[in-house]
Amino acid sequence: MKQRHLFIIDPLEDLNPALDSSLRMARALAARGHRIFFATIRDLSWHSGKEAATAHLVEAHFSGSDIRPLVTPKARHSLADFEAIHMRKDPPFDLSYIEATWLLDSVASKVRIYNQPSALRNFNEKVSILLFPDDIKPALVSSDTFEIIGFIEKSCGGDAVIKPLALFGGRGVEHLHIGQGGLATGEAARQITAMTRDGLEKRMVQPFDKKVYDGEVRAFCVGGEPVSWCLKRPAQGQFLANTRAGATLEPYAPSAGEITRVKNVASRLALAGAPIVGFDLIGGFVSEINITSPRLLLPPGTPAAEHEAYEQFAAWIERDCGQVSS
Repeated sequence: MKQRHLFIIDPLEDLNPALDSSLRMARALAARGHRIFFATIRDLSWHSGKEAATAHLVEAHFSGSDIRPLVTPKARHSLADFEAIHMRKDPPFDLSYIEATWLLDSVASKVRIYNQPSALRNFNEKVSILLFPDDIKPALVSSDTFEIIGFIEKSCGGDAVIKPLALFGGRGVEHLHIGQGGLATGEAARQITAMTRDGLEKRMVQPFDKKVYDGEVRAFCVGGEPVSWCLKRPAQGQFLANTRAGATLEPYAPSAGEITRVKNVASRLALAGAPIVGFDLIGGFVSEINITSPRLLLPPGTPAAEHEAYEQFAAWIERDCGQVSS
């Protein structure tokens, strides 16, 4: 059965074809005969008297191996017209993002939404690792300057990474070293107070693992099973393993322990409404869980692996949607 898939994304002209996964996901589904549509969160609205929100969208057509599609003029459709909706808008996870999930809720019981609006709201990409204490290193979420300093000194050996909770791509991430060879406590307190806007904003604090200089592992899971792995190696002298910060991608063969750890967490998230998940691992432990717009990151020059990974994604989505429509 031909399915209709709506991808809610950032504007097409803003996407990076070399790295974008949403376009490749859409193309893989189109190759299986399904119809593909795109909209942004600005295109969503909900009128009184209507049972569901609508989207002012374009239909996309892919030609051969081209990543960028040809699109039709915009037309308005009910969200209930689709078999599947893919929420692929990149963070920041702000009020605009939450507003979009409220409109998606209008069809959440009738249409497959990846990931479910409730899961997007419930599982913050930083905070959700605390639900899996056996699979992570010690972590703290706080806005209290002296609680953060105490945690860095006692649980991080004086060396920590501090992250904002709602950004992505390494934005706002800081490396803070307190004590011998690092900052004095007073200077660290001033910096932490500034980071938290005098205690108004919480931060995730984790031990700084020097293994990150060798690379951060990215695993992408669909329906509780990993379909791709790669190593994100930071630029020389940098600790941020994000492509935006200059990291490069390399093939990666996961250990048995990493596979077990990722499958354990991914299967639990899939049952909770988040079957499409990306994981970052450092030193074998989960450091972050990406559920808003996780990427199938694969090293350049691996077309066979890329095709297999996206084909697995499309095949799983097709089966999952078919369970609803059958």
